[in-house]
Amino acid sequence: MEKVGRNDACPCGSGKKFKRCCLERAETEARIARLTAEQDRLVAEREIAERELAATKRAVAEEAEFLALEQRTESVLALIEAGRVAEAETTAQQLAAEYPEDTVVIERLAQVYEAKGEAVSAADQYRRGVALMDAEGDGQFCDCCRARMVKAIRRLDPDRPAPPLGRDPQ
Repeated sequence: MEKVGRNDACPCGSGKKFKRCCLERAETEARIARLTAEQDRLVAEREIAERELAATKRAVAEEAEFLALEQRTESVLALIEAGRVAEAETTAQQLAAEYPEDTVVIERLAQVYEAKGEAVSAADQYRRGVALMDAEGDGQFCDCCRARMVKAIRRLDPDRPAPPLGRDPQ
C-alpha cells in the first residue's frame, strides 16, 4: 500500500485532503496497532518471567527438601555416635517410610542395624541400596558410595554372595 501524504486527496474518496478527513483515524489505528503489539510483547515477556519464577521456586523448594533430608540423615549418624541407637532407629524408620527409594536413607537404616549388632539385617539393607543403584544405571551414583556398601555387605554377611565390587576409586 502506498503511503498517503497529508496534503494528498483522501483515499476514502471524499474529495477532501487527507489531513482534513481520515488522517486522525489512520493515526489512531496505527497507534492502536503499535500499542497492541507492545501489549502482546509484554504479555509474552510476563508469561516467560512467570514460568522462570515458577521454575526457580520449584528448584528452591527441591533444594530445601534435599537439605532437610540431608540434615535428617546426618542426625541418624549423630544419634548412633552418641549411643542413642533407639532414637536413631526411629528416625531412620521414619525416613525410610517417607523416602523408601533413597539410597542414603537405606544406608542410614543399615548403619542403625549395624550399631544394634544386627549384621544380616544391615547387609540386607546394603544389598537393597546397591540394587537400587544398579537399577538406576551408570553415572547416577558415585562409585565410592556403591563400593562402600558392597564392602559392608562382604564384611557383615560373608556367607552369602555379595554384588560385584565394580569400580572402586579408593
